[in-house]
Amino acid sequence: MRDHPYGHELLESARDLLREEVLQALPADKRLAALMIANAMGIVARQLVAGDAPEQAELARLGELLRKPLPIPVSNSSYEYLKCLNRMLCEQIRAGQADPSCPRSALIFNHLREVARYRLMESNPKYLELRT
Repeated sequence: MRDHPYGHELLESARDLLREEVLQALPADKRLAALMIANAMGIVARQLVAGDAPEQAELARLGELLRKPLPIPVSNSSYEYLKCLNRMLCEQIRAGQADPSCPRSALIFNHLREVARYRLMESNPKYLELRT
């Protein structure tokens, strides 16, 4: 077990310091860059907290949707496999297999909604808070 603070906590503290103290001291033409850096730090902190669980969940859903076996054990090559499965899903969507008349359209829609929800939780969690 690591001593505190954890990596995501360090990033959050540095981000807060950047936004609350450093940003105001910067020239106006540098503030946008500092805000972008602070935003990136927030995304990385949330990624550290989530770990690989979101990708594993996406991989499992895609495996079911596309009826493809999952690599065991899950490893770095899983990322490439995930990209491959996403390309296959895109091909099916383009071929009309996600059209409302298709029996699997609800499953595909639910999968895409979960992917979008996770990406928003990672990049813009305040948006989700406003929507609920």
